[in-house]
Amino acid sequence: MSIRNVCLAAATLAALAAPSLAGAETSPNGQPIMKHVNVAPDATVEVSNVQGRVEVATWDKNEVELVAELESPKDELEFEANERYVRISVERPNGKYRHDDDDEDDATLTLRVPKGIRLIADTVSADIAVSGLRGEQKLESVSGEVQTQAFDAPVRATSVSGEVSVVGNGGKATVSTENVSGSTTVGGIRGDYHGEVVSGEIRATVAAAQKIELNSVSGDIEIKAELTPTSRVNMESVSGTLTLKIKPPVNAEFDVESFSGDIDSCLGPKAHSTSKYTPGSELNYTQGNGGARVEMQTLSGEISICDR
Repeated sequence: MSIRNVCLAAATLAALAAPSLAGAETSPNGQPIMKHVNVAPDATVEVSNVQGRVEVATWDKNEVELVAELESPKDELEFEANERYVRISVERPNGKYRHDDDDEDDATLTLRVPKGIRLIADTVSADIAVSGLRGEQKLESVSGEVQTQAFDAPVRATSVSGEVSVVGNGGKATVSTENVSGSTTVGGIRGDYHGEVVSGEIRATVAAAQKIELNSVSGDIEIKAELTPTSRVNMESVSGTLTLKIKPPVNAEFDVESFSGDIDSCLGPKAHSTSKYTPGSELNYTQGNGGARVEMQTLSGEISICDR
């Protein structure tokens, strides 16, 4: 069962025990629509928007406050809430949307929520910006930008063509990002990191992670990492460039292979050919005391490894 279906099922059951606030309404004369509801500190909040922006900030109250600004008279706001679950959605009956400099039809949803809530945000051409949230996050957009922070709870941030940005705040959150043609920036996280990109790029800084998995088709990946003795790093690409910069001292075992791309390492020996009949090359060695494990593979992309 999908996460959304689980949430909807949970909300249905909760509604039997607690009254809900529900309804669809348009913005009268362009005025903001304001909603307010008391919730549990670990409630689930689900937000959906077509075009515009979703902004989520936290406070110390066990309350959800919403200010909705609907520029289009055709947009309808749906708001359903009880103590355990809040659903907020902007519905556009004609289904038309665009992401450009014209904000005539934008819908802006501004929320204040408890720090520990679980957030699910889903947009088409609307940006998502989250700050201060310590609960689990699942953020998805088609062409909008996604910006958030990571503490200790899992964070998943996805955009097809928009930019993705995740900034760590000292916790050990497991972070996952996906991007097709946009760029992904991840900085200061200490937990595990899984990143996927097709033709865009990933730029990441990870400290003391146990597991790092990065995959690309034609996009470039550059990661700066601090490895522990039990760290496991796996980077794969078809034609994109893989760059790994490791904070010294480096104690790791390396297994690196490229079918036709170059392998450049400022650590250990030089790469050697896998066969006199094919252009492939590989590099297998132990640096320092070993411990950490690094595996990197490309088909035609270049690989670079260094400690600076």
